[in-house]
Amino acid sequence: MKKTPKRIRWWRIGVWALAGLALGMATHQLGIAIFVGIVFAFARFIGELSRPKPAQDTTTPPLTSKMAMHYQASGLDDSEISLFRETMDEVADQIQSFEDITNRVPQLKRIALNTDIVDVLHAYFKAIVENPKQMGAAGHFIYEQLPNLVRIANKYEAISHHEVKTADTYAVLTTAANTTADLANAIRDDYAHFVETDIDDLEADINLAKKQLPESTVAPGQHVDLSGLKEKEHVQ
Repeated sequence: MKKTPKRIRWWRIGVWALAGLALGMATHQLGIAIFVGIVFAFARFIGELSRPKPAQDTTTPPLTSKMAMHYQASGLDDSEISLFRETMDEVADQIQSFEDITNRVPQLKRIALNTDIVDVLHAYFKAIVENPKQMGAAGHFIYEQLPNLVRIANKYEAISHHEVKTADTYAVLTTAANTTADLANAIRDDYAHFVETDIDDLEADINLAKKQLPESTVAPGQHVDLSGLKEKEHVQ
């Protein structure tokens, strides 16, 4: 496959510099803030140099007939399907990128395990794919929360590799770690809100079914209790 020339995305370097400056300002010392901004910019510059050259053909994989039927049943036209697939491909790449970083950085791995964020990200992705018409309701997650989560994780990894770390370095890493945990919890809350409609629909179906039954068709002692299912899954 023919490759296109690799270009340095200077705007990303600028964004990283500003982000580093903002984090450094948490110390209330301008000199440290400028230093952190320069470090972030340099780290992004190295990342731009080392990133793979993009392939000329960057189109999404062919649409399967099963998914085409799913999108059409959801009411999407051809242009909406194309936009949806491109957006979700980017989301999938970002989720994979974050998961890869957490597997390389022990501190982020601990945060990921404590918040179940990787499982939440995959569940959120699946929920959006199953309800493509509701993608707008997940806009905060798609365009803000997830990209911010990946950016902070990238910066954390870059700084954690510094051979010499000062007290200010550890302060910035602590801030980044706390922000990652906060973002993970916010994404969990947004996911719960996103799937709340499904839960409401299920409860409505259950209530309707109960009204249609003259009496319980389940014999005493045969009711199903799933309240301890999650705990059992963790034990296994």
